[in-house]
Amino acid sequence: SSSSSFVGDDSGALSINDSIAVIALPAFFALAADPIASLVDSAWIGRIDAEALTASGLAIAVLNIIVKLFNSPLLSVTTSVIAKASVSPKRDLSRAASIAVELGILGGLAQTLILFVGAPVLIHLMGVDSQADPGLYHTAVSFLRIRSLGTLANVLLLTTQGIFRGIGDTKSPLYATLAGNVLNVGLAPLLIFGLDWGADGAAWATVGCEYLSAAYLLWIVYGKIPGFKVGGSILEKSQERFAGTAKQLLSTSGVLAFRSLCIVTTYAIASGLSLEAGEELSAAHQVCHQLWLGSTLLADALAVAAQTLLAQSITREDKDAVKEIVSKTMFLGLLLGTVTAALLAGTSGVIPGLFSDDASVIEGIQFLLPAVLLTQPVTALAFVLDGVLYGGSDFNFAAKCMCASAAVACTTMALGVNFWAADDFEVL
Repeated sequence: SSSSSFVGDDSGALSINDSIAVIALPAFFALAADPIASLVDSAWIGRIDAEALTASGLAIAVLNIIVKLFNSPLLSVTTSVIAKASVSPKRDLSRAASIAVELGILGGLAQTLILFVGAPVLIHLMGVDSQADPGLYHTAVSFLRIRSLGTLANVLLLTTQGIFRGIGDTKSPLYATLAGNVLNVGLAPLLIFGLDWGADGAAWATVGCEYLSAAYLLWIVYGKIPGFKVGGSILEKSQERFAGTAKQLLSTSGVLAFRSLCIVTTYAIASGLSLEAGEELSAAHQVCHQLWLGSTLLADALAVAAQTLLAQSITREDKDAVKEIVSKTMFLGLLLGTVTAALLAGTSGVIPGLFSDDASVIEGIQFLLPAVLLTQPVTALAFVLDGVLYGGSDFNFAAKCMCASAAVACTTMALGVNFWAADDFEVL
């Protein structure tokens, strides 16, 4: 083990092994909370009918297209910027955090406007015709508009998570995320069935809980980072200050926005093409997509640890620590992907019935599960490698790789559905 030490969130010096665990484990539970809550929401919505489940899935896909173009890049860049500022006496940690939050607020307000006003057009672009299928269309538009009201909170949640990740504290986001999602899981069925709001009830529950979690994290940031403030940091007269943190956040976020565009476009095309198989099998596709995302969480948590520790080590110019962090996180990622695949295989007989009573939906889930299982090891390794590239600030290469992968995936899906698929299951 390298002799390098890192500062934990309790200000104690930690070894690399301990640092990976201290950052990755809370990050895993925080990352797991949202997909688990989404899966629970899907299970509740699935009890309404297949149309509601499909509509909510399409609305969430649209939400991800718009939101992730800004939020995911800002989260990743914020983590690296804050990690470097936290170990460098030449960087202003409070100003970096302030600018990141202000950019998040501006981006969140813009996204809310785009999503709320453009909801009908966006759902139509997903392949849902208001004349041919008015029920699915109006349910999806309503769900998307309600969720759009929580976009500002969602951006602030991710931005503050980036700040905490950068300083090596993944416990505070964990507490906020757990509290918000536990409340969401309890509130959703009350609004869906108790007040008879249907799928809209799940959307309102999510929005309310996002704002509570975001407010809590902002309050913690104020107490944890002396000098942190919201208001005016971006517009400082000193061009040097703007050119430092703000310009880095904006320019690098632009590169990663292109990467996110490749990802969400691929997901959106997949969701849209799945409708060719019918509403029931499209609902099965949405469930399996969420299962796939949820099953990669440990690898994503390792990526958080890799990014934070690498950024700090590179700033310190500690080459031995860099090599050790890369090798250990990659090995753990591959191992976790293999173990996750085995666990999913062992529970494959139970999983379909948890999300729907519809026989066609269950059959579709059973058909797609092998693909979810077989891709686990390589997917986990890819997530960890993203963290390695981000920690080394090699955002351009990460974007180029994702662009190439998305081109192959989209081409394969389009050709397969339009020329090779002989039945609905082959469409999936």
